[in-house]
Amino acid sequence: MSIQNYLTQQKAGERSQEWVVIEDFYNKKLWHQVTMAILKYVKVGPHKSGSLTELYKVFITDFDHRISPLALSSIGLCVSEDVPVTQRLEFLESLLKKVTSHTEAKIKIMSKIGSLKIDHGQIDEIEDMIKNLESLVDSLGEVTPVHGCFYELSAKYYKVKGDYNNFYRDSLRYLGCIDIDELTAKQQQEHAFHIALSALLGDKVYNFGELLAHPLLDALKVACPWIVELLLAFNRGDMDKLEELQPQWTQQPDLARNEVALKQKCALLGLMELTFNRASSPYSA
Repeated sequence: MSIQNYLTQQKAGERSQEWVVIEDFYNKKLWHQVTMAILKYVKVGPHKSGSLTELYKVFITDFDHRISPLALSSIGLCVSEDVPVTQRLEFLESLLKKVTSHTEAKIKIMSKIGSLKIDHGQIDEIEDMIKNLESLVDSLGEVTPVHGCFYELSAKYYKVKGDYNNFYRDSLRYLGCIDIDELTAKQQQEHAFHIALSALLGDKVYNFGELLAHPLLDALKVACPWIVELLLAFNRGDMDKLEELQPQWTQQPDLARNEVALKQKCALLGLMELTFNRASSPYSA
């Protein structure tokens, strides 16, 4: 299909006004304006299956060399969700070659490639990828939106590996890079639940303050209140509350398997709390 026929077809569709504007920018070679209009278009759905793939192949590839690498990566990632699963990795690897000159764009696309490889069970390749991505992220200096892409991937990797400590650390870093309101209620609940589990199960996690203060935890207060109560119990080393909540938390397989370790950790936290309170008492001397 020619570009002109494609544009004519789109102008006859439901979002005709947007395409009238896009066509005008395209004909006038206003590449920045075209890019911004296309970016807005792909982000706002719904889109029919295959429509974004067609948009990319027929229209965007005609001027993708004129699109900034960062904008192209954002457009390409939206399009990738429409590409058939069996072709998605190939599409992203092809897109990566077009943005190699831009570090942030590379990080975004490589992070998505890594996430797909985890989904496909190609775990062995991810550790080296994370090391390479970490070097790229560190080279940026200040925290940028693409840091969230990297931390989302690394947290996903550590979750699959069962590394509770690193999952907890990078999940909180990920949350620090995004607006949680952009997550659906279900996504918020899932993130909050798994981070809470990692806080309880991580053998190096003894400070629950950052998680307990995070607004994401509100997603669990109705959906799964017992785990919030359990976090609060651990935070103060409350063994009595741990025992009271045992009928609930032993229904969760990971917690049930680690019953002894959990009780030891809670007891240690109780001892730490007692020591701190005595040290801070004016009568402790």
